[in-house]
Amino acid sequence: MGDCNAKIGKEPVNQLVVGQHTLHKETCENGLILCQFAEANELIISSTYFEHKDIHKGTWNDPAGSTVKQNDHVLINKIRATIVEDVKTMRGANCDSDHFLIRSLIRHKISRTYQKKQKYRLRWAIHKLENKDKKNE
Repeated sequence: MGDCNAKIGKEPVNQLVVGQHTLHKETCENGLILCQFAEANELIISSTYFEHKDIHKGTWNDPAGSTVKQNDHVLINKIRATIVEDVKTMRGANCDSDHFLIRSLIRHKISRTYQKKQKYRLRWAIHKLENKDKKNE
């Protein structure tokens, strides 16, 4: 996850790593580099897989307020892609930046760990202190 400054479009060349719900129509140079990186490392760009209004896809707003771009992306391994439930921009959060925060909902199962019951050791070996000669009498 990070500020990649990569606009990713809807070209069929990138369909292995990009979803159909991107904000842009054309991919910029940084977007091509990001797509190549994702394809080489078996990642997908999960921020483009979820359908939202365009206002919730944009991650950067220019200071004038007229242009909104989707520059920041969330990448995840293809094997674990099903644990991501949603990726959305949080426009209301004030973080003193021209970028918006990105919220990624992840469903993850936490497995239980069972501890073995401990057997208590006797502090003193009393059976070693007994006199064996007295037992025989």
